[in-house]
Amino acid sequence: MVRNCWEAVDASFRAVPKRHVLGYRLEYWPMSEKSLARMMEGCGLVGLRFKRVIWRNVFPSGGAAFDFFAAVSSSFWYGRFPPDAVGSTVDRTRRFFQDHGITQVTDDVVIGHGVKRR
Repeated sequence: MVRNCWEAVDASFRAVPKRHVLGYRLEYWPMSEKSLARMMEGCGLVGLRFKRVIWRNVFPSGGAAFDFFAAVSSSFWYGRFPPDAVGSTVDRTRRFFQDHGITQVTDDVVIGHGVKRR
């Protein structure tokens, strides 16, 4: 059973010091088929097709969920932090995941296919 299913990005944003991330997107992915279509059309692709795939990764603990999330997604924002703040922020965020039972990371992916206009 999954308890307290906050999304990982929301949980991370709640845990990190805001002075390091405000004004900076934590991650960017087209959130809809429409936004992906605009991007692909701008690249000259035609015959566009899309598929949305959603899956949930459930972990035995908040620490395990954080470790997965940090390894595969948004931890790139730590590159904006002063070097001496990274370690304590990672520890704080991991502890937040554990203390709040963040055990699920949901992936919501829009896959697009097109061909280059001749």
